Amino acid sequence: MKVWFPLIEGRSGTDVFPRRLANALERRGIAAEVTWFHRYYQFAPLLLRHVRVPYGTNIIHANSWNGFAFKRAGIPLVVTEHLPVLDSAYRPYKHLAQHIFHQTLVRRYEIASFRSASVITAVSRSAASSLARIFKIDAAQVISNWVDTATFFPDSGEPPRMARPLRLLYVGNLSRRKGADMLFPIMQKLGPKFELRFTSGLQTLRDIPITENMIPLGQLNGDEDLLRAYRSCDAFLFPSRFEGLPLAPLEAMACGKPVIATNISSLPEVVQHGVTGFLCPRDDIAAFVTACRKLADDPHLLLSYGKAARRRAEEVFSEEVIIPQYIELYEKLAQG
Repeated sequence: MKVWFPLIEGRSGTDVFPRRLANALERRGIAAEVTWFHRYYQFAPLLLRHVRVPYGTNIIHANSWNGFAFKRAGIPLVVTEHLPVLDSAYRPYKHLAQHIFHQTLVRRYEIASFRSASVITAVSRSAASSLARIFKIDAAQVISNWVDTATFFPDSGEPPRMARPLRLLYVGNLSRRKGADMLFPIMQKLGPKFELRFTSGLQTLRDIPITENMIPLGQLNGDEDLLRAYRSCDAFLFPSRFEGLPLAPLEAMACGKPVIATNISSLPEVVQHGVTGFLCPRDDIAAFVTACRKLADDPHLLLSYGKAARRRAEEVFSEEVIIPQYIELYEKLAQG
C-alpha cells in the first residue's frame, strides 16, 4: 500500500503532520510520499488539479483547505481538519484580511474538500464538534495528533532544580491566538524566581515586549533542538486561546513536563487538570501565575505531574496508539 500526502505549505503545525505521519508509516512498512507545493497555491488550489499522482498510490491524504484539488478518480481521498478556522471562537484573534480569506475562499474550499472526501478525519473531539456545528458534518472520525515518545523522552540524568529559578518554556508561533501577548504580563508578575524561554515558531508577533526573566530562543530547527529545549525546562507554559490539537504540549508531556494551558477547545483533551498540569481560564493572567507558583513551591507536585504527563503521552498520544488507527483506515479504504 502507498499513501500520497500532497501539501500546500502553511507555515504551521499542519506542515509537520504529513512529514511525521509519512515517516511513521514508512517505519511500519507502508510506502508514503509527501509532495510540497508553494504556499501561494492556498489561494488557488485548483491550479494543482492536474498534478500527476505518484505511481502506485492507493490512498490520497490531504488537508481540508485543498483536498478537493487532489481528488482523483478511483483513489480514496482522506481529508483532515486540523484547525477549524471558521469557528467563531477564532474570530477575535484574526486580522481583517485573514477573516475575509477564511470566510470567502477557505469556506468554499473546505466545503468542496468535505464533499470530495471518502473519509473526513479531525485531530480532536473539539475540531470534530466544530465541523458538526459549522458544516453539519457528523461523520468525522477523530484521530488525534500524536507524539513520537522514542524521540521525545525525559532526561534520566536531569539534576534537581534546587535554588535556581523555575524554568518555563513556550514553543509556538508568537501570535495572539497562541496567547503570546500574555507571556510578558505573566512573567512580569512572576518575577525573578521564574524564567521563561520561548521560541519564535514559524510566524512572529512583532514587537512582543520582553522582561528580564524572558529568554528568546529564536526558531528551533529539528527535533534535537526541540528535545533539548523541553528537557531544559521544568514546566511548559501554553496560554493559547484556540487550538485544533497542538503538538507542542504533547512533546512537552512526552519529555515528562507538566503543562500549564488554557481551558479552551482541545486543550482539556490533552491536559488533565490537577494530574498532568493545570488548565486556566482564557486570558486569566492571575490563574496562570498561581499555577506556576504552585509548581515552584512544591517539588513533589512538579515531579508527580511530570511523571503523569509522560504516562499520558505514552498511553493516549503515542505513535504506537495513534498510527495504527490511520493504518486501519487506509487498509479499509484500499480494500473498498
